[in-house]
Amino acid sequence: MTDSEVAVGVTHVADDTMKMTGCGSCGMYMILEGAPGKSFVCMKCRLIELMEEKIRGLEMQVESLVEFRKGFEQIMEQRHEVSEGKSSDLQMEAGLGNSEGRLGEESGQWKHVTKRTRQRKRRASEGEIELQNRFAELENEEGAQQVVTEGDRARKKRRAVSPIGKGEELMEITPNMSPRRIQDGLRRITRENGNGKNLQPEGTGDRLENSTITRKRQVYVIGDSLLRRIDRPVTRADPENRRVCCLPGAKIRDVDLRLKRILKGAGKNPLIILHVGTNDTARFSLESIKGDYVRLGRTLKEIEAQVIFSGILPVPREGQQRCDKIMTINRWLRQWCYKEGFGMYGHWEAFMDRGQFSRDGLHLSREGNRLLGWRLAQLIKRALN
Repeated sequence: MTDSEVAVGVTHVADDTMKMTGCGSCGMYMILEGAPGKSFVCMKCRLIELMEEKIRGLEMQVESLVEFRKGFEQIMEQRHEVSEGKSSDLQMEAGLGNSEGRLGEESGQWKHVTKRTRQRKRRASEGEIELQNRFAELENEEGAQQVVTEGDRARKKRRAVSPIGKGEELMEITPNMSPRRIQDGLRRITRENGNGKNLQPEGTGDRLENSTITRKRQVYVIGDSLLRRIDRPVTRADPENRRVCCLPGAKIRDVDLRLKRILKGAGKNPLIILHVGTNDTARFSLESIKGDYVRLGRTLKEIEAQVIFSGILPVPREGQQRCDKIMTINRWLRQWCYKEGFGMYGHWEAFMDRGQFSRDGLHLSREGNRLLGWRLAQLIKRALN
């Protein structure tokens, strides 16, 4: 066979397999392989049929929901009517009970009251209200004069008039003034007058002597030169009741000798924080330092105060030998404070940075002073609370 004959045979086979077919729903013609069925439907028509079936299902659901809602509303209306009937019966019974006592006063007619009718309070007639003027006495001259004289008398009792003469100011003593403030004012007037007379009002002296002035707990931070420039963060919360006593070059013995003089007038149960011992570690032995701490503890027990010892800080300029000595003292100090009933607050781990010390390696830098002041302020806050 030639090539032309083979090509003609292939076209005949293709014509036998591919046939023109029309859709039974939309009438569109399509070329399909093989012989399609009698009721051929294209893919688009099938999708449309599926959508129509879904729409019919949704419509049936909506109709069932509407019917259910109508039935529910009917049930609620029936219940509402039943409740209204019961409430009207109760109101009728109440009206019968009340009408028996009002037949003599009112006309005795029935009044139908519904459920939602608001019962307003019956206003009293003008004859029942008693009208009066509270300030009627002030309209009369005699009453006004009496009120003025009484006010002057009360004002004069609260004032202590200065005998200096004309042009001098009067010191008014109010109930809110503290006894100390009254005494300061009287001393100032006496000093300005120069005559030395006692200007206290009658009975004021006894009242000042018998009165007790409540004071907050006093806080004292005492130590060596490492406490420089920490007074601001320590005393910021309460400047009147917190004090920082810095003793440059002080040792444990020096603090023991000056302690009672520093705490003179400290009040009852003050809070004392002691930061001392750095200078002792450079000159004295361990046994001598422990003995000085013991003697200081005896003095503190005589004062009867809350005592907290601050741990000795490291000294970067010295060698490992002095650092080991300071660590040994801090360990012993913690055990001794626990035994004697004192507090102990260490700073060793917080001051391991060399930048927190000045160039001499002994005193603190500004950053170190701020850190130490902040830590002592937090310690005071926890101790007072």
